[in-house]
Amino acid sequence: MELYNLAKSLILEVAGRGTIMDCMIRRERKDRKTGDTIKYYNIAEVFYDDGEDPGGKGRRWIEIYGYGVSKAGNDIIRVYQIGGDTKTIKPGWKTFRSDRMNGLRKLAGEFTTPRPLFRPDGDKDMVRIYKIIKFD
Repeated sequence: MELYNLAKSLILEVAGRGTIMDCMIRRERKDRKTGDTIKYYNIAEVFYDDGEDPGGKGRRWIEIYGYGVSKAGNDIIRVYQIGGDTKTIKPGWKTFRSDRMNGLRKLAGEFTTPRPLFRPDGDKDMVRIYKIIKFD
């Protein structure tokens, strides 16, 4: 088991500030049919270990909406989880500690509008905000 954990830690990279911020960059592309400019954010994939129980470990597909510092002093991201492993067994709003995230990467999937209950003016779980994404 120790060898497995060592190999896993070598393969998976802890999500750093640069990687998180890169996943939060708004991008543009032209619509193939209309030629209109479409502004979007990429869906991301991450391996998350909540540090509490085996049911909290696994791959998750997320839309990242915010990044900041929690009330406990940890860097966290505010996400809408659209799929993957989870204890709650349903998609929804969540916060993830960045020190418990590995292998964060952008996927080809995209989102162009905010999910219901998105708060562009702040986040009640963050005492300091590095970034919140914007929609026109």
